[in-house]
Amino acid sequence: MSAIPSNHPSIDALLDYWLNDSDAAAIEAIDEHLMQCEPCGQALDELVALGEGVRAAFRSGAVSAMASDAFLKRVVGRGVHVREYRLARNGSVNCTVGPGDDLLVAHLETPLQDVERLDAVVTLSFAPDVQHRLHDVPFDSQAGEVLWMPKLGLVRDAPAHTAEVTLLSVDAGAARELGRYTFHHRPWPGH
Repeated sequence: MSAIPSNHPSIDALLDYWLNDSDAAAIEAIDEHLMQCEPCGQALDELVALGEGVRAAFRSGAVSAMASDAFLKRVVGRGVHVREYRLARNGSVNCTVGPGDDLLVAHLETPLQDVERLDAVVTLSFAPDVQHRLHDVPFDSQAGEVLWMPKLGLVRDAPAHTAEVTLLSVDAGAARELGRYTFHHRPWPGH
């Protein structure tokens, strides 16, 4: 990302501007500034390109993430076809992903009150010695669930397998298991 001199809008201000999260006065000030400032224009172009890259990575199924319900509602509102599974704490589900699915989301029900930091550990039966740990997962303590979006491309191309997600509350350096969620994946018929 290009450096912006201190008397220019911050990266955060440019990001808010691009996402339409600025008030009218800030938008007007940044519009005026961008007309005269090449470095800030380049920085904004880089933010836009980064956003496009992130969207492309999600569309291609190359990204795994934890997300909020607000994010899910926003993508559904934009016409993204989402395959969803809901799992009770320590539950399991038989699952698949179809050729028309743009996003795969698992709703993992778990008690989140008094959780300071949340980590998730993912293991796959076809690579049992490998653990993928997601640190400091975003969550809403009132929601009672965490939304996991596995790499759609990996799931779509994978053979029949079992995936397990373990949610951990990490407080003062100690981890406490909140729940385990087991996915018994089968490829889409004919895929």
